[in-house]
Amino acid sequence: MKVLFSFSAIFVLMFVISFEGGLTSCTKDHTIYDTVTLEKTDTVTLRDTLTIADTLVTEAILTANPWKLLELRGVNEGVVLYYVRGGLSNTDNYDNEYYVFNSDHTGYEVDNASVTHNISQWALSNPDNPKLTATYYVDATTTMLLTWDNLRFKNNSLYYDEYYSNAVVGNDFHGQAIRIAK
Repeated sequence: MKVLFSFSAIFVLMFVISFEGGLTSCTKDHTIYDTVTLEKTDTVTLRDTLTIADTLVTEAILTANPWKLLELRGVNEGVVLYYVRGGLSNTDNYDNEYYVFNSDHTGYEVDNASVTHNISQWALSNPDNPKLTATYYVDATTTMLLTWDNLRFKNNSLYYDEYYSNAVVGNDFHGQAIRIAK
């Protein structure tokens, strides 16, 4: 049997060699070259740092519109106060409240009960950290100093920290607020 396998292998090898021409492939007369054109351009990327600062609050901005509350967070006589216009979890209602600043440095606040409280002698100070101070009339005889500190104007809104204290009526308040044009 070993001889049969050896003889078969030799016979197959001779057969392949004798018909070698039939197992080879032919070549074509011309060669096709695929040409790709690569265009390289220099690209310059410039990067610059842009600092967007809040707009300085001016008298023109304050007197341009009445200012209604958009959001208020604070503490009034130890009680947490939260309001956002249209919000469902407000602790108080300021939907109808707004401030008006006149160019003669007077003005008024209309509270949510539609009671008008006059303001006199309002002034802007400290350009590095803008602050508004005003004499606020609680009623005809009682006044307090109202302060809006860290006053800034951004996205058509007034942002500020507010505080006042009135020993006569026993009212201490500190909060942060955002106001928008009415």
